[in-house]
Amino acid sequence: MVQRRVLAAAGWAIVVLCASRFAQADSRDYLDVVRAYADAMIEHGRDTYGPAESPLFAAALDRRTLRLPEGESLRRVEGISRSQWGVRPHDRTLTGANPMHDQNLYQVLYALAQWTGERKYAEEADAALRWFFEHCQSPATGLMAWGEHMGWDFRTEGPIRDVHEFARPWVLWDRCYELAPEACRRFASGVRQHQIADLETGRFSRHAAYSKHAPGRGYEFPRHGGFYIATWASAYERTGDAELLKAVEALSESFDERRNAASGAIPAETATPELCWPPSNLSLAIDLEDSAAKLPDDLGAKMRAGAARTDAVFLKIGHELEPGGRGFLSTAITSTLDPGRARGGGSGFFTETWSTGYGQWTDAQVAMFCLLRWQQVKAEGYEKLFLAAADRYLASEPDASRVVWPGAMGDAITLLVEVHRITGDRKYLDRADRLGRVAVDLFFPDDSPLPKASSQHDHYEAITRADTLAMALVSLWAAKHKPGLALGMTWPER
Repeated sequence: MVQRRVLAAAGWAIVVLCASRFAQADSRDYLDVVRAYADAMIEHGRDTYGPAESPLFAAALDRRTLRLPEGESLRRVEGISRSQWGVRPHDRTLTGANPMHDQNLYQVLYALAQWTGERKYAEEADAALRWFFEHCQSPATGLMAWGEHMGWDFRTEGPIRDVHEFARPWVLWDRCYELAPEACRRFASGVRQHQIADLETGRFSRHAAYSKHAPGRGYEFPRHGGFYIATWASAYERTGDAELLKAVEALSESFDERRNAASGAIPAETATPELCWPPSNLSLAIDLEDSAAKLPDDLGAKMRAGAARTDAVFLKIGHELEPGGRGFLSTAITSTLDPGRARGGGSGFFTETWSTGYGQWTDAQVAMFCLLRWQQVKAEGYEKLFLAAADRYLASEPDASRVVWPGAMGDAITLLVEVHRITGDRKYLDRADRLGRVAVDLFFPDDSPLPKASSQHDHYEAITRADTLAMALVSLWAAKHKPGLALGMTWPER
């Protein structure tokens, strides 16, 4: 099975909006809004700083100057605390690029090239990706300057911080192997050699050093393991490297061996065996299923069986998606699957409909996990879950007192568009359209072509997933105007 192309088509209370502002949003075509964003990034959002200019896209920009934040603008942006909007300071890239946070921007550029016939969009995406893979790879480890904590600094021409960790799956391997095949192969090997502490047992930490061999262990998050397996499977498909095959087998078996004897759930990490994040387990199952098709049949069968064991666990959990329910269970005690936390810190035990932040999923995000898995195995239980989650968005409105990210709006719009395509029920598309108009009004409120970083922060910053909103708006536009159009985009928000 090839990797799924999920965006197959994929009364608000935040602000009191007068009729004239709604009329303004109604008159703005979604594709025009997204295209203006893309054009601005191509023309103004590139690396024109430091001793070596490059085609990389900036991860943060002043929406007025269309340049990196500087002076008072930078001080204001740097001064936003985690408590104000859910973003940790050491995860931000304010002076350069982080392609993992721009992944959906690249997908939008490729889609625009296909639909408009203007090759410049694909060419600019290609230029950025090729340059990144050819210039921003560690010569010592083969790891890339991207992800949860890292980026590439435009002024120093070097990495921002030295901690490598995937922020989300990388779904652009097919294109990147066309652009920079050797760098992609080196990266896959680097993940095996420098992210995994014990190649026999598959023990690892989601953190590793970029500049030297320094893997950790004890923090073997299942979703991260899935990202590695998908990376190795894509490389194995092209190279036949037996070492990568061994890495896939060792890691997938290690997760099955860690399953709790009472519940069958995989702990979030070996350091805290009674901590479980069910969505993380489901993300691993999705990658196991997609990767299995790229590997020998016997190993693929084992991986699919492991994914099926995760299905049995996830579908028996007490998720609360009925009206007034608390959402998907996102943090549980491993042995009982009861809501709870085995160590301090973090957010609540259930997903939230609108609010997001570090370590916090929205209902729509996890519903999309379910939709992805349903597309793979057609399990009725997953269909019931993503339909119930979509229904929560038919009337739910965000809390005006809380920050909303553009990505949270993108999650909701994507889910509603996808459910409309599956069910044919117009109410989901109508609600997606309503939320799309409000999202345009909220995040594109003025003459700047760049979206706001949040409902309460007036700069552009990729970490809050404006690119996810852009991709959702394109999906919505296609569902309304060209429902038969092949989008060619993959939903990566897990």
